[in-house]
Amino acid sequence: MKYRLLFASSALILSFNVSVSPSLAQSNTKCEQHQEIFAFQVPNYPIQHQRGAILNIKVAYRLTPEAITQNTYPDFVPIRKDIDQFLVNYPNKVDFWEIVNKKLVQVILDKYPQMSSLRIEMDVFPTPGEPFPRSSIVNSTRPQGCPLSLGNTSF
Repeated sequence: MKYRLLFASSALILSFNVSVSPSLAQSNTKCEQHQEIFAFQVPNYPIQHQRGAILNIKVAYRLTPEAITQNTYPDFVPIRKDIDQFLVNYPNKVDFWEIVNKKLVQVILDKYPQMSSLRIEMDVFPTPGEPFPRSSIVNSTRPQGCPLSLGNTSF
């Protein structure tokens, strides 16, 4: 009886994997067909967070196929202003950079539906209080979206 149950469970799992695989393959094919990425930087950004810091912020995003087809590209200037507003008005001045960055990525993705995926990298320059350079890198892809593939870029 125990072996029949094990066999039935295995057959069910196997049939589930077979039925899921084609849809995953179709999704990946769609993502690999065409990719448009836009990237920009906000260098030497001073911020009063964690006793003050200088950031180098790198932003890269992949557009959705619909945005490409309809030519609804977001302008990076408002995105840059949204980043500034977010950081200036960030309420908890002691949050770790990783938390700040994760929340920033979510705010930008929520505001710009043309983005399929988004990567924000915050490089924190050394300060007298923290003499170590450090970075927070957050990548996020929408459900059923295409992930950002930067290849061999220096970004």
